[in-house]
Amino acid sequence: MTTEAVVRSDIESGPIEAPLPAAPWSAGLVQGARDLFAPTSVAETLDIVVGLARRTFGADGAGILLAADGGAASTAASGAQARRADAIQVDHHQGPGFHAIKGRQPVVSPELRFDSRWRFWAPQAADLGLRSVLSLALADGDPFGAVTLYSQRPFFFRTDSLAPGLGFAQQASIAITAAVEREQFLRAADSRGIIGQAQGILMERYHISADQAFAMIRRSSSTLNQKLRLIAERIIGGRSLLDIDLIALPHLVGATSIGSGFDHDR
Repeated sequence: MTTEAVVRSDIESGPIEAPLPAAPWSAGLVQGARDLFAPTSVAETLDIVVGLARRTFGADGAGILLAADGGAASTAASGAQARRADAIQVDHHQGPGFHAIKGRQPVVSPELRFDSRWRFWAPQAADLGLRSVLSLALADGDPFGAVTLYSQRPFFFRTDSLAPGLGFAQQASIAITAAVEREQFLRAADSRGIIGQAQGILMERYHISADQAFAMIRRSSSTLNQKLRLIAERIIGGRSLLDIDLIALPHLVGATSIGSGFDHDR
């Protein structure tokens, strides 16, 4: 299927307006690349993406939907109309963003008033004053979301918007994926540091090895059905150590004398 195929043939032909000047998308993207790939949080990166999309393409608004639990969630928006239009997509589980994620390709609607693909969403979006949209799938191998550009002008987005849109979506996908991976790495590093501190406390308190201390934390985590980090934070804070001691110490003492080798399978 070509990108032309995403423009429905059943969109009625209305008065064709004069073509709008091409947006200086490449120059705008280059100028915004420094912000786009800055080492920021995921939330900040999403805000940068929608702001840059709006400026680069001269849109009246932009929003991002991220796939979640079989549907999608609105995570960032630039402009009140875009925020509301994305929320309506989520409410009805339909719209150009959902279409782009499912179809794994860009979706353009030159005139929402004549577009029958989204019978609930399109009329409500048009009532908001939005007339033309371009949705671009965000992907890291598989689609994980979509950025949707909104215009109040009919025929603002057309098939000639697809090529620059794909270039922008590719860069945005890389930036968002990098931000997610960076945040996951920082969380993991922080958790390792906290667990290491808890190990040190247990080692000093019971004169045990690092492996024994970690086994003690792991057994408490399993028995109490709490994450390792939470158990470690309780140990560091000196809170509720009694239940941890009651759970882990009998196994520690039963395995060997404290300070000697510890059987992790016990």
